Amino acid sequence: MKEITIYLSVIMTFTILSGCKKGFLSTQDLTDKTNANFYKTPDDAQQALAAIYSSLKQVENDHGLLEISNIMSDECFGGGGQHDNVAAIDQWQESGLNMYEGSWSGYYQGIFRANNLIKYIDNGQIKDWQSADQKNQIDGEAHFLRAMDYFDLMRMFGGPVNGKMMGVPLNLDPDETIQIRASVDSIYAQIASDLKFCIDNMPSVGYHELEPGHATKWAAEALMARVFLFYNGQAYGRTYSSGSATMPLAEGGTITNAQVVNWVDDCISNSGYHVVKPFGNLWPYSYQPQDKDYLYPYAQRNHLEWVGDDGDGGNNPEAVFELIYTSLEQNRTEGDLSAARQGNYLPWGFGNGVGTASPTTFLTNKWFALGDIRRKATIWDVRDSTEGVQPDYVWGSFSQDLWEETGYWQKKITPINVAAPPGSGAQNNMWSYIMELHPDAPYQFWGDDFLNLILIRFSDVLLMGAELGSPNALTYLNEVHETSGLPPYGGVTEEAIRQERRADLAFEGVRYWDELRYGTMISDLQAESGVTIWNATVKTTYAPNIQRFNETKGFLPIPEDQGTLSKGVLEQNDGWTGGDMVYTGN
Repeated sequence: MKEITIYLSVIMTFTILSGCKKGFLSTQDLTDKTNANFYKTPDDAQQALAAIYSSLKQVENDHGLLEISNIMSDECFGGGGQHDNVAAIDQWQESGLNMYEGSWSGYYQGIFRANNLIKYIDNGQIKDWQSADQKNQIDGEAHFLRAMDYFDLMRMFGGPVNGKMMGVPLNLDPDETIQIRASVDSIYAQIASDLKFCIDNMPSVGYHELEPGHATKWAAEALMARVFLFYNGQAYGRTYSSGSATMPLAEGGTITNAQVVNWVDDCISNSGYHVVKPFGNLWPYSYQPQDKDYLYPYAQRNHLEWVGDDGDGGNNPEAVFELIYTSLEQNRTEGDLSAARQGNYLPWGFGNGVGTASPTTFLTNKWFALGDIRRKATIWDVRDSTEGVQPDYVWGSFSQDLWEETGYWQKKITPINVAAPPGSGAQNNMWSYIMELHPDAPYQFWGDDFLNLILIRFSDVLLMGAELGSPNALTYLNEVHETSGLPPYGGVTEEAIRQERRADLAFEGVRYWDELRYGTMISDLQAESGVTIWNATVKTTYAPNIQRFNETKGFLPIPEDQGTLSKGVLEQNDGWTGGDMVYTGN
């Protein structure tokens, strides 16, 4: 089983759990960790670092950014049960005034923990490092996670106030709490400086030289490119140009496009990552079950075999940065984004049915060009009998309450079932593939969702390199495009890059932010208007809420309680103070 230590803290008190094959590890003198007796040794630093990762995983497990990103994009609708009110997300409305409290608080918890670790590394309180590389690796990971937390906060909550784009509160000192919102440039300057610190200081270790799930220099180079492109996009009123794009640094000066190209080229050339071929091998539906009579027919026909999860006996050379999950910490994103609400199929497991796929992703050539094999590798059409899914699909889910149903489901991030042996006690003689990988794991009808969550995939890095104007742009573009089964591109165009981003990265939480930075959201929503959906088995049509997108500019509300606690200092984003922000659709 994947081995990772999880640290949960309230302020600076650490209560420590550890997951491994034999269950809980014994601990000693670990329940009263404070600033007075902590942050002394490299082991303390490792524990503090694990706590920062834990915060990020908690955010992703509570209607996290990947799930929200899919739903707000034109790839997905809300889905879920009739009274789950998930559709509020794709309408830019709220089902409660603190709908995103878990994300806001979780990101700032991670930032607080990162600030503490960075402080005690910088002031020399942590001593007896085994090497400079050990110190720089841990210090770099803390900076990387702080940068990622701030970037995610900006993408979710860094919206307009009275028409002017604003940042979120910038806190770098763990002994201070700043509630006033910073400028957009101040936040991005800090993100850029944190990532540049990682690039300049972290050791150039290969992707398998560290335990899976750790940030690396290569992940920092990739995240820098993602941040740079978003900062220079339409979300902030800019039109990206490789000849003029820059990003500020907190210490003064700027990051240039040429620097970002060099860093992306370095990541691609020296990290050891590479594109997985064939494309279907990336996803757990290509897992080879012990009973080959129940191998997913699509995977069998295409001779697929899953690369597996890093940390669980697998080897995924596209996982530039990922969150590692164990039986102690369910990946609820996987369980929510299931291939069928309350379904119990082979190979699709039981889940919430959140994020039903828009028919346009499958039925048009906007995502997948004619003949692109990634179409069927990415989307399940429930009407397609050649898929070989057992038993037959139940429209409306078994409870007949599925909302915004389309008959199309993404295949990438979803629970996977295999046949259970006779006498196992498994419902309908099916259970998660986890039970084959870990026979000692307790059977759970729902909750065996431990799939790693890949937040930066290598194909995305290649496509960003092409978009940024690398001298190797055509090579990068065709490395990704080769998985389509179509002839290679003869040249690099903006439309070719966007096509590959739609096709290769669909349903991975990337599309929405591309739509914001490209400025295509309104036309994309218009294309979704009128498509057929079913609400609790009642046929109707989808109506995007373009008015709400215009009012909010696509950004989410700061939780109401946070504004109250700040006594009004923390200003709310535009579009989140009127009556039309309340979701009443179900």
